[in-house]
Amino acid sequence: MNLLTTSAENAAWYDDHYYRNIRCTLGPWHRFLLPDLIAECRPEHKLLELGCGQAQVPRILAGKGCLPATQIYGLDQSAEAVTFCRREMPGGHFQVQDLYTMDFPADMFDLCVMLETIEHLEHPEVVLQRVHKILKPGGWLYISFPNYLHLPWLAVRLLSEWLNRPNWILLQPVDKIYTIFGIKKLVRAAGFEFVKGIGSNYGPPVLHPLEREWMTRGFNRCGMWWLSLHPILKFKKPTTP
Repeated sequence: MNLLTTSAENAAWYDDHYYRNIRCTLGPWHRFLLPDLIAECRPEHKLLELGCGQAQVPRILAGKGCLPATQIYGLDQSAEAVTFCRREMPGGHFQVQDLYTMDFPADMFDLCVMLETIEHLEHPEVVLQRVHKILKPGGWLYISFPNYLHLPWLAVRLLSEWLNRPNWILLQPVDKIYTIFGIKKLVRAAGFEFVKGIGSNYGPPVLHPLEREWMTRGFNRCGMWWLSLHPILKFKKPTTP
């Protein structure tokens, strides 16, 4: 199978999406990722975001002085998204590129983030193998995704498909159903070690704006991150083979 086919056919969908949705709001997965990611950043580190979209997290890191823009890289199949990122972060390295063909040198990056991206890959195992190659030993990989152990979201997803209402959850051309168990299995198979999970968005999707950070942090302290709608999973590339 030609791994480029799906992404080539879908790029127009994402161009249209970003053309009509140029806004810079932060999702809960962005907010709850940032403290842990900032703690791992050093000025000399290089960070890569795959499926960067509007690159909310890299732009915050650069704005806070955690990383210089010249150390930040991003790939997306949408030219609209990449144009936006280049305008908002001069000096950053943003490219229109298929994730299956990224050809960075081995051990180039210290940090890689894939936020709400892995579920839109037809062959995530291929991309994860490439990520393993380009991350340095000891490097960090952060992945967030819709977790279908969150039963209210599973119900909405199934209804949106049965009733042909894709706009209810913004169904995308490739939109796979995963749980934390499936993601951990995929990423471990690529050679990474699971370190921890961080929960975000515990309530029903329509009530998301009402969920306060103290509530989310309380659920996280109780170890319930695996039931949240948008968990962030933190992985490490081992320092020894």
